[in-house]
Amino acid sequence: MKVKEKPKDILGNILKQYGAEDKVLNRLTYKYMLHIDKLSKKYQYLEDGSLNELYVEECLQKAIEIYRFIKYSDNLLVVYEDLYGEENEKEKQFLESTLTDVIQYDTYKLKWQYPIRKDDLPIHQDDEVYTCIRHLYHVKEINIQKLFREIILSDIGGEMNFCSSIFIIDSNSGCIFHLYDDRGLLLFAPKEEYLTDVWKKFQDSIFTLDYSNFKIKVNSLYWLDKAKDDPNDLCLHGDITVIIGEEKLSYSCTASAAALRMLKTLSEDHLPTKGEQMLPCCGFSMIPNENLDEVDIIGCDNGVDWAVFHEDGMVKLITENGNPLFVYYLQYKDEILRFADIVEDYYKKSLLKNLPEDEFERNGYIAFWNEWHRRKGEEK
Repeated sequence: MKVKEKPKDILGNILKQYGAEDKVLNRLTYKYMLHIDKLSKKYQYLEDGSLNELYVEECLQKAIEIYRFIKYSDNLLVVYEDLYGEENEKEKQFLESTLTDVIQYDTYKLKWQYPIRKDDLPIHQDDEVYTCIRHLYHVKEINIQKLFREIILSDIGGEMNFCSSIFIIDSNSGCIFHLYDDRGLLLFAPKEEYLTDVWKKFQDSIFTLDYSNFKIKVNSLYWLDKAKDDPNDLCLHGDITVIIGEEKLSYSCTASAAALRMLKTLSEDHLPTKGEQMLPCCGFSMIPNENLDEVDIIGCDNGVDWAVFHEDGMVKLITENGNPLFVYYLQYKDEILRFADIVEDYYKKSLLKNLPEDEFERNGYIAFWNEWHRRKGEEK
């Protein structure tokens, strides 16, 4: 275990993996993060107004289950951020009582303020600059039963105010566990594979508020001549419905072009463009690059489109009516890959395609599948 690095340097190196500047950690966002926002299905309080201890216990056991499932190492960095510089010694002493084998301790101050929206409207009314006192503990073990309980109680009558201020970081993997209070927790990872098993295990608890707000429904797939399987028809068509928030966007489109265009948005932004819609009417022109590993698909002006932007670890979708929707990247990716798999499977079950005799058209089709497999391979 490295002990030469100071806790401040350990944290700095980890944050570099997230492309994050040294800011308060409750403002951290990243491409690979999961939000579990329901730790208990029970109510916080009983009918007489007293705290429901069964609710607290259920929240505690859920948080412990998730933490243990991730299997953190014994090389931990515990970060306690006193966001407003209140220097509450009682909270600091309690936190230290939950830590075992403290290898190093470090502390320093940093300035922060609430961010300004891109339209220059402040999220909060004030523009005050705050001083955060950051306490860092390099430890081997934590009494999570004791610590998690106080974090959970913070916003519902507890003695400590640990809301959004405690972060447990595995120094080996760079993964971050942030139980912010009884309402939920956030998980961050520098690599997607660190969250894959968590996603599968706790999917019912993840994205419970917004998961159904972005869906791609394949109503039917077919070749241009719906009556037969045509080995000369290179473009798959279909009746597709995309749900973005409250809007249902249905269109009979070129499904193969739509799927590739959506695969591109896993790593690139997309602006509404005539002839390059997300649900295009047609894609009659496939223009390959020189390496035959990427293709531009150009169609007519008809189709359904929306914008895609990657912002602060989230994917922002804006419909043609101007309605925005934010979804988590992993949620967005999961739905796009599911749609692409359906389209690809339809090709595989159909007759083998006859490649065009024209070299330009043949290269366009080859480049289409080369880019398709490359983009899917990058994301799986």
